[in-house]
Amino acid sequence: MPTLYTRTSGSGHGSGVFPRTRWSLVARVVNPGSRVGTGTRHEAYAELVTAYWRPVYRALRVKHREKREASEDLTQAFFLHLIEKRVLERFVADPEAGRFRSLLRSLLDRFVLTAQRDAKRLKRGGDRTHVPLDPAEIEAIESRIKVDPPGDPFDAEFRAAVIDLALRDLANESRSALARRRLEVFLAYEVEPQLGPTTGDRPTYSELAELLDLKPHDVKNDLVAARRRFAELVMERIREEVHSEEEAREELRALFGITPP
Repeated sequence: MPTLYTRTSGSGHGSGVFPRTRWSLVARVVNPGSRVGTGTRHEAYAELVTAYWRPVYRALRVKHREKREASEDLTQAFFLHLIEKRVLERFVADPEAGRFRSLLRSLLDRFVLTAQRDAKRLKRGGDRTHVPLDPAEIEAIESRIKVDPPGDPFDAEFRAAVIDLALRDLANESRSALARRRLEVFLAYEVEPQLGPTTGDRPTYSELAELLDLKPHDVKNDLVAARRRFAELVMERIREEVHSEEEAREELRALFGITPP
């Protein structure tokens, strides 16, 4: 698991304008005529499902003890329920709505009370839009369910999703030769570490330098830079789910047990 830490400068949020990306996305979903953001309502709905289906699915599997196939159906039914029943609308403009993660988890718990009925309705409704759930990601979640320690399954998968999105952001912005090298070092050390030939564990900087044909001090410097940027990207993803910087800091503590400086 990548090491997380944050810094207060360099994140691009010093102007006082706080991003409302996820709430703006919800606004586009619930209001077809909304001018907030860009893209169609269908695109916004697909983006919403893609961003949040994983914690919903895992909570259904673990907390609510649903079988795998039923969890896939119920995940689809849950998001359709949010739109068709206009559940999200009253939260879009509400400054007290709080963290989107907490709201979504609460809405899921309520939904499960009537989930079987809605799942049957979903199967009958052939004209309704389904967003495919990635089979590879389902397999990865199933693997994590078997080995992860006890805890809130929704938060555990939400945390994994934030990390994956931040890693994707880091890869997408690594365009220069130096950035690509830092990404390679970061992935090799933090994400999918090669086993050290002498320890059988995470490699030393010298071992990784030899593996990647770099100098040991370059490995160290690259890791420092990549960790810092990764932590910033994690924080940017968290900011998308909340209404204020204070909530973002609280969310970082809640998800990762880290207190920002």
